[in-house]
Amino acid sequence: MDLKVIVVILCLVALAIDSTEGGISKCCVKTRKTISKPILTKVQTWYMQDSNGPCDIDALVLYVGAWKKPICAHPSMEKDLKRVQKMKQIRRRRAHWPVA
Repeated sequence: MDLKVIVVILCLVALAIDSTEGGISKCCVKTRKTISKPILTKVQTWYMQDSNGPCDIDALVLYVGAWKKPICAHPSMEKDLKRVQKMKQIRRRRAHWPVA
């Protein structure tokens, strides 16, 4: 076989492997029913995993500080997360208010 053909085939195989790994979504397979408030205050980003997509269960996916793996929480925890995040914002605002 010609060297050019071999190089093209290898490139196509590498591209196919790379694109299929990028297409695999990381899903939560189980959730935690409770998460402590100190951890909820450290949540930087989050999203809701939907069971109608490629994943099997509904879950609240939380990214905490420098942790590499997300926390998979039960969707009912969204209410607690929003409450804790709102209190965090209020405390931040109060810290910036001028003292009379």
